[in-house]
Amino acid sequence: MGLYDRPYWRDDAAPTGGGGGGMMRGISSGFPKPSKAVKWLLIINAVAFLLQLALAGNQHVHLTPWFGATTKNFWQVWRYLTFQFLHDTEGFWHIAMNMLGLYMFGTPLEQLWGSRRFLRFYLSCGAAAGLLYVMVGAIPQLGLQPGIPLIGASGGVFGILLACAVALPHMKVILVVFPVSIRLAAVIIFGGMILYILGSLKPGEHSGSFWSSIAHLGGAVMAAMWLWVIPRFGGAAQGIVRRANRGAWQRKMQRRQADQADIDRILDKIRLEGLASLTRKEKHTLKQATLRQQREDRDISRL
Repeated sequence: MGLYDRPYWRDDAAPTGGGGGGMMRGISSGFPKPSKAVKWLLIINAVAFLLQLALAGNQHVHLTPWFGATTKNFWQVWRYLTFQFLHDTEGFWHIAMNMLGLYMFGTPLEQLWGSRRFLRFYLSCGAAAGLLYVMVGAIPQLGLQPGIPLIGASGGVFGILLACAVALPHMKVILVVFPVSIRLAAVIIFGGMILYILGSLKPGEHSGSFWSSIAHLGGAVMAAMWLWVIPRFGGAAQGIVRRANRGAWQRKMQRRQADQADIDRILDKIRLEGLASLTRKEKHTLKQATLRQQREDRDISRL
């Protein structure tokens, strides 16, 4: 497949490069200033890569076995976050393409969505990439060694690509050498990726390209959940809350009407017979009504 860069893979149980196998050969034109979350993600990835390089010669201290996503340590949930910040140290191509994709596509998406939503989206897409890798890797017939870790940021980057294709349809990218709309690029890239996975689903040991494509697909699936599934459930949940609030408001008004009728009766009794004629229960009712009114007046004054 020539649509996007393949991962780094070695037969000696080396890490799969990608919840990331790098970014597709497509970059948007122009060089915008990195947005806030994107800037910090770039910095964290760069620092982690430098730390990996510094520890590369130390056989006793190595970050990838501890923080990469593996089927062997599927229960260590922090790995689904930490693996996103590690990259292959055999060269700079892996981290360079992932960071370029994060910068070029993440910046306009964060500007559109805001930093908090963008960061939740990006990290959850990356986590989904790791989770799908672990789940599919647990199938014995596919031949993945349980200890081979997944590393890289492109699970989240592929999620960003899909989100940009939906939210920023007028964006242009360079696919190989041709400028195309981001939606067409996304169709080609994800369509080719899915066809590649389906064509490779057979018993036996699979290449790193297959496993990185599985991770990319996990990021894209989570992005699709954010874009199409969660908003529908969110809208339904908001409707339920609105109906519940409406019912609570109606019940509250009915209680107020009943209380007001009781208070009017007590006030009429005071006007006709005097304050001394009230029973202990009636005095308590009047006192509670006065306190409730004072609380409501204070709440209104704070608005």
